[in-house]
Amino acid sequence: MIHHRIAVAARKGGVGKTTIACGLASVLSHQGLRVLVIDLDPQSNAAYVLGVDPIAPGTAELLTGGNPSALEAAPTLHVLPGGPELGSQRIQSLHPEELAEAVKSLNYDAVIFDCPPGNEYLERLGLAAATVALVITNAHPLAAMGASRVLEILETYQKKGWRGPGRWALVSSQIDARRSLDKQSIPHLAKRYPYIPQMVVHQDTTLSLAAAEQIPLMNYAPSCRGASELGTIAQWIIKDHQFSGTSDA
Repeated sequence: MIHHRIAVAARKGGVGKTTIACGLASVLSHQGLRVLVIDLDPQSNAAYVLGVDPIAPGTAELLTGGNPSALEAAPTLHVLPGGPELGSQRIQSLHPEELAEAVKSLNYDAVIFDCPPGNEYLERLGLAAATVALVITNAHPLAAMGASRVLEILETYQKKGWRGPGRWALVSSQIDARRSLDKQSIPHLAKRYPYIPQMVVHQDTTLSLAAAEQIPLMNYAPSCRGASELGTIAQWIIKDHQFSGTSDA
């Protein structure tokens, strides 16, 4: 039974979305959960960051009725790679709920969908399959604009009763309090979205180094600031799930 289905999305690239998705996966795995990262990016960045073969059969095969073997990044952390086939007409013609159906039989405690930037169709596959979403931005105005577009989709799904996350949070990434734009960004977002939970992952070179070394974060630097902040996000996901008493299966 999958207890947590988490979409990590950011319409703009370069905001640390995949770093957060993979770091969160490592944190949840370190807490004893069986975690699967489903890479929805044709560039297969999540697979690369977690140190598995980025061109192995993965998400595209799952979406088209196959049974690909998830690759082990750590004992309780596995990955289905993305790849260029995700951009094919075959994938683009699938029903938007195809991924939600495909993951039903998977035997994991948590599944994280790493949604790609700039591809609304693949992003929507991940959102429709999730029960909780993390919308990632940084202090750049274009990043905030991209996040607002994802939030609009989430609100539309909820208002119309469509399949998708029942709750979501806005995560400010790559924040450095010494930069004036970063200092202004967080209170601005809090004022603009007062009813959306907001979290922060500060600038931490350790997160980038773990990704560059292709080592899951909790195997690389479990005591770093980024790991602690991702732990806070993990607690929000798990606590809210337990409090609501709902099942994400």
